[in-house]
Amino acid sequence: MFQIADRSTGSCHEYWCCISATDPATDSTDRYSRPVNDLSLEMTSEQRVDLGQEAVRFLDEFLSSLPDAPASYPMADSATLSRFRQAPPEDGLPLDGLLATIAEASNVGADSAAGSFLGYIPNCGIYSGAVGEFIAAGLNRYTGGNHASTGAVAIEQGVIDWILKLFGLGPKAAGVLLSGGSIANLTAIVAARTRFGNDFRDGVVYVSVQAHHSVNKAARLAGIADDRVRIIGADQQLRMDIDQLELAIEADLAAGLKPLAIVASAGTTDSGTIDPLQEVVDIAAAHGAWSHADAAYGGFFQLTERGRARLGGIEQFDSITIDAHKSLFMPFGIGGLLVKDGDTLVEANAGVGSYMQDVVDVEGLPHFFALGPELTRPFRGLPVWLGLHLHGVGAFRSELDRMLNLAERAQRELDQLERIRTVGQPDLSVVVFQSIHGDADSKFLFDYINNSGRVFLSSSEIHGKFVLRLAFLSPRTKDDDLDAVLELIGSAPSPVESDDEIP
Repeated sequence: MFQIADRSTGSCHEYWCCISATDPATDSTDRYSRPVNDLSLEMTSEQRVDLGQEAVRFLDEFLSSLPDAPASYPMADSATLSRFRQAPPEDGLPLDGLLATIAEASNVGADSAAGSFLGYIPNCGIYSGAVGEFIAAGLNRYTGGNHASTGAVAIEQGVIDWILKLFGLGPKAAGVLLSGGSIANLTAIVAARTRFGNDFRDGVVYVSVQAHHSVNKAARLAGIADDRVRIIGADQQLRMDIDQLELAIEADLAAGLKPLAIVASAGTTDSGTIDPLQEVVDIAAAHGAWSHADAAYGGFFQLTERGRARLGGIEQFDSITIDAHKSLFMPFGIGGLLVKDGDTLVEANAGVGSYMQDVVDVEGLPHFFALGPELTRPFRGLPVWLGLHLHGVGAFRSELDRMLNLAERAQRELDQLERIRTVGQPDLSVVVFQSIHGDADSKFLFDYINNSGRVFLSSSEIHGKFVLRLAFLSPRTKDDDLDAVLELIGSAPSPVESDDEIP
């Protein structure tokens, strides 16, 4: 039913998947090609199976095409984008046409599922995770409270127990899976604010200049004024400057203010840098402040020997943000928050409406609605549970170790290129580099590499300079993808002249 089209040109008009209306094996009209007014919301068993098979085939064709696919596609014109936004019709449409539209829409912008996608923090979304999400959505179990679907909650809590043990947070610890790092950081700041007290106007939050912007957003959403958030500078290795942190705290104390929370990064988005975790948590403890580690990107490197050594001290933090859709390779939408004292989450989030008066507690299992902001939530733990049990923990550890190896190799080989200078040493799997000829040439290289379609990089600004980033975090990324970057740099035209060359 599906035929793979040639994607080598990178044209947004050539699709990775072409859908025909007939089955080549039988030459009969596909049942979904007729008007589907008779396809009721409650499908028959045959219809469910057929629809599922077509969806699986659709995804299999897509995933099979990835090794030869470009890393990005041109943007569609306004007419095409308007067509994607058309309102649904009164009567149903044939499935083949709908899948064709999905395929076409997928060929606009970057392809984050491809191994050649090395920008931002890559997320390929392993297939077993997608299957877990499909099953979870089909079961449609309510997992907010432990009373409605106790077995599903137990499965999800098993995943959380494993993560808590991985980080060594102790017997009072608790965790909750959320939609991502942004909501996890917000939930942590709300817990810190709640522990601080009802009058938190004199409380101050401290974050590094390299911290993810969701932390500042979380503080604002939690009602903490912008002038109660201190941005602490970074040292030459891009880590939070501890001397600046202590000076800022001393100045605030002298002004009658109090530290509310100190947020450290356990793997920044810009450079993968890990702040001095032990020093941060010690300072927070000395001042009675909440300590939070944003490990959305770097957290699951705790599975590896190198990662565990570099994340030393994280087990002492009051809370830790983690993202299974980053360093466990799960589909988007599975983050989480871990806390050392579970009661602090309950204090900040618990609430029961009168219609819930007959909700009972199942001993040994939490109400997830009492640990985070969501009351209605999906069976979020099932994709993680399925992936971990199906592949085994060792498979994830091996891939994370391979990502560290790729970053070390990238740093080593980029340093051998006369035109390039790397910035800092990679703590995890992000490598930052720039042209020695300054920003103009760095930007030229960035465009030259991305316009090739062979790989996709993202950029940032560090110490006031434009930098390129290589981020390795996909099981689909191979040595060939790094080879392509190095080859493109080597084949790039002469450097752009600039007056801001880097010594």
